[in-house]
Amino acid sequence: MSYAFYSDPNYRKGQSERTKLNWKKGLHQNQITPLEIRHCKNKDCNITFKVKPFDYKVFCSSSCAAHFNNMGRILSRQTRDKISKSMSSLPRDFWKRKMKPKVTLVCISCGKKFDVLPYLVKTRKYCCIHCLITTIGRRTTSPKASKGKSGIRKDINSNICFYSTWEANIARVYNLVDIKWLYAPKIFDLGEHTYRPDFYLPKFDTYIEVKNFMGEYSLKRDQTFRKKFPKVKLELILKNKYLEIKSNYKYFIKNWEF
Repeated sequence: MSYAFYSDPNYRKGQSERTKLNWKKGLHQNQITPLEIRHCKNKDCNITFKVKPFDYKVFCSSSCAAHFNNMGRILSRQTRDKISKSMSSLPRDFWKRKMKPKVTLVCISCGKKFDVLPYLVKTRKYCCIHCLITTIGRRTTSPKASKGKSGIRKDINSNICFYSTWEANIARVYNLVDIKWLYAPKIFDLGEHTYRPDFYLPKFDTYIEVKNFMGEYSLKRDQTFRKKFPKVKLELILKNKYLEIKSNYKYFIKNWEF
């Protein structure tokens, strides 16, 4: 999904200048993991391939993996014919019938019936994203937002309860570089749901949203906000941007949370 601000000439120019500056500083080298060259474990294959060091891949393809792992399984012609005969006697929908049947649930918002796989029974309550937003959209945070380590950070402010470690660390960075900030000062009414950005920077008249990952709910809310309030400046600090900030400031902040 592409938003209008990505095509804005000023935004694109700013991103280009930041990228060139980071390349000159060599910051990109810290974010690129060098690939490791490996030889396929299949002795009959001479192909080499590149993987990341933490990847467990030892075969160049699934074909080589199957060939190598099945080398010890030598079946006689009689056994193969027996397996073939037993498989051909099965009805065409045999494997579909072997699968666990879907469970029918009732949407707690609109009352519509919908089918889900058995392992989703405990988590699915709504038939679609629209029903989810209609029911819980008046809350100011995403239903799947991280609740890890929420609480008061006395080194920042004894009266503010931050929602996550990321928000707390961003506040510490603002304090370090002497940027005045307000924590979630305003709630925007988007109609069927509400939205409260994490920070407001008065000097730049800009709202800041700190998010690890933009799910379907968050994307829809962000899109609705930009359409309804086109003149309000909102910037997102997503995972890549946060990791960049972390690498630049974590050593200068005593109480940085990992």
